[in-house]
Amino acid sequence: MDITKSLSKKQLQILAFPNSNYDSLICDGSVRSGKTSIMSVAFVIWAMRDFDKRNFAICSKTVGTALKNVIKPLLAMTYMQKKFNIKSRSGGSEITIQGFGHTNTFYCYGGQDARSYMLIQGITLAGVLLDEVALMPRSFVEQAIARCSVDGRKLWFNCNPESQYHWFYQEWILNCEAHNALHLHFVMDDNTS
Repeated sequence: MDITKSLSKKQLQILAFPNSNYDSLICDGSVRSGKTSIMSVAFVIWAMRDFDKRNFAICSKTVGTALKNVIKPLLAMTYMQKKFNIKSRSGGSEITIQGFGHTNTFYCYGGQDARSYMLIQGITLAGVLLDEVALMPRSFVEQAIARCSVDGRKLWFNCNPESQYHWFYQEWILNCEAHNALHLHFVMDDNTS
């Protein structure tokens, strides 16, 4: 099953990101421009291909939004169902995926307020996907990044446009090179579906 046939150039760049020398991927832009769904698939494929018996995090403003915006659409994809054996626990906030001869665990976290960073403390991650990163407190995002300490780790960020004064815009989008990050700005034409 070839998932690349109907993808836009920028969506293909998301799929290619794990094979690049970049440490981070930032996708921003229009709502419904096709960034979240392909980013979720690419994140899981990368994790399952490159790691075994590791932990990963999928973060959003709340666990509920992570489940609604990332996990449920991901689990509903025919491609994912055919390629991987996926089991969820804890109401869907802990997912074990088997495939490519590997087994990894994906945890959902919510970065809702300044105290949320405590939820993610203590875990060692090989990668993190931060969905709608501009809605999360800086302390939570920085703690999630700090938890990624495994060799080969990568950081995945997506967000919709925020103020040019927002800390994530200032620190990450304007300073991509300092973070060795690939920045892709999406518009509606980048979503072929």
